[in-house]
Amino acid sequence: MTTPVLTAAYRRLSASASAFTRDETGSIGIFMIFMFVLMFMFGGIAVDVMRFETRRVALQQTMDRAALAAASLTQTGDGRAIAREWFDKTDIAGGLDMVDYTEPTITAVNDAGLRRVTINSEIRSYNYFIGKFYNDGTRDITYLQGPALSEAAQGVSDIEVMLVLDITGSMGDPAVAGESKKKIQALREAATEFVNIVKGNDSKNGISIGVVPYAAQVNVPVELRQQFNENKVSVWDGVANAGVPDINCLEFPTSSFSSTGFSLSTSINMAAEADSNNDSLPVVTNPATTNPTDFVTPAAGAPVRTSRACTTNAETGSTAWVDADVNKVLLPTKNIQPVLDKIDRLTAAGNTYIAVGMRWGTALIDEAAKPIYTAIGDSTVQGRPDANSSTRTRKIIILMTDGEHVSNNHIFDTYKTGLSPIYRGADGNFAIRYNTGGIALTGGTRPGGTSGNKCSGWVLSNFANRQYFVPHLKRNSVKQNSGSNPEGAGTGAATVGACDPQAWLTAPTWTGAGTVRQLDWSEVWRYVRVGWMARQLYVRSGVSGTGTYSTVMNTFRGTYLSGVSNMNSLLQANCTAARNAGIEIYGIAFAAPANGQTQINGCSSSPKENYYFNAADSAKLSAAFRMIAIDISELRLTQ
Repeated sequence: MTTPVLTAAYRRLSASASAFTRDETGSIGIFMIFMFVLMFMFGGIAVDVMRFETRRVALQQTMDRAALAAASLTQTGDGRAIAREWFDKTDIAGGLDMVDYTEPTITAVNDAGLRRVTINSEIRSYNYFIGKFYNDGTRDITYLQGPALSEAAQGVSDIEVMLVLDITGSMGDPAVAGESKKKIQALREAATEFVNIVKGNDSKNGISIGVVPYAAQVNVPVELRQQFNENKVSVWDGVANAGVPDINCLEFPTSSFSSTGFSLSTSINMAAEADSNNDSLPVVTNPATTNPTDFVTPAAGAPVRTSRACTTNAETGSTAWVDADVNKVLLPTKNIQPVLDKIDRLTAAGNTYIAVGMRWGTALIDEAAKPIYTAIGDSTVQGRPDANSSTRTRKIIILMTDGEHVSNNHIFDTYKTGLSPIYRGADGNFAIRYNTGGIALTGGTRPGGTSGNKCSGWVLSNFANRQYFVPHLKRNSVKQNSGSNPEGAGTGAATVGACDPQAWLTAPTWTGAGTVRQLDWSEVWRYVRVGWMARQLYVRSGVSGTGTYSTVMNTFRGTYLSGVSNMNSLLQANCTAARNAGIEIYGIAFAAPANGQTQINGCSSSPKENYYFNAADSAKLSAAFRMIAIDISELRLTQ
């Protein structure tokens, strides 16, 4: 409204200035009159605008107070009547001239568990000055007018909550020195109290709660995995795309951390269920060589994986589980018992990837997840998640950690699925095929092919077809060929770690092997540790081109999400996206180190004093969850 006013004033002043310039006989008095008129015009416009804004603010404050008073759960009367009485007693227009307030429109929801009051009104402030200086030929600006809106609510109604909870190995330790209670136990108790308080006040049954337990990965039910366009699904017992039973971890692309939703049509790769740690077994007995000389059975290095989820650590795994349900994601539900059961059985194990836990929390609370709820959600959450822009539903993530980001390895996409050069017999022994153009470092030069590249003194018979190295057939020391000894039966000096003709076969078969089958990469990781494979099948073979142990390891595995600094950045990007989408984030740092506190504080919503909790011990953890539960139902302005 002020733009045309200022434009008109400028035109009038310009005309006056031009006239003054043309009148060379004008006196200084005329100039002073001109400046006075100028100040009067702009000062008058400012007075009208200030009067309007002062009265608009007074109306807004009155409406806010009326809405808060009427929405309080301590009130027993009708919300509309209470708000009307507040307006009447305030007498906001009393004693004021040249101002009108329209009759407020009041709507109210009155319920034992929720009260919400909405008030709409308008203000019209009549001008002293603007109309005198502005006239476009069709109208005078005799007044300034604007709307006002206020809404207040108390209680619990439509609320979606995701509990994103740290279940890493450190959660198995006491909360603080002197406390005998383990952190995981303290978490169970605090989260249980939170659920009981929130659902106890939920008379409208409008609160749904989901649980995302996280460590270095997040394990989801197979039904949830199948809602995504998942790739790199493991072979199991020879069945393609079967997946590892009860173990389903997906790897969100790093580009997705800058948003909350995740399209179900977008390709997403599974994480390999694999132990990608270094092989720490004492298999090198000859300090003079880097080649391992002793054979160690696969079972000693990595038994069949049946007790870890998306494992990357030999001892702890990335997400431990006791049975098919522990530490898996629980999709949101309005039923309290499944949530309490999930919390009660949480188990501590693994490294800390806060960003991964948060990414799952945002993906499952975002509106894009609605098809998931429709397909596999229980009857209580049909129609959820609500739209991110909805004013009737609060979306809340409670993000808790006791640590900070710790780097963790994972298998590269290339070696998650697809045929490997590795074979396994029914007796549990392995072979690997080395041939020209072979898969994954198996195209190097085999020993024993020429007089310049002999195998312990022999040029191997039928060398071209002897492409299969069988590590358990290789002797730890081999007597060298002494001129014309039969192949593999030398009488020369015994050499530790030397090439053994007995370990090179024309087919992947051996005595007692039974059926031998070529493995998918996912099956390799089911049976052996990456470190065992690197030492026994690659370095121990003596084939040139495989490189050192570290070369082989780095071919197959690397740091998931690139390292701590990148994980911190991804977490903050995802938290920013969540806040921008209208999701409230309550952050809890539970006896966490400084960087963990920094990350959770940065992720939390504002004001920080309401949304961030630094819980130094078990008692403060319980207090934090209790305060959040109470805060969810506090009286507040929502518009």
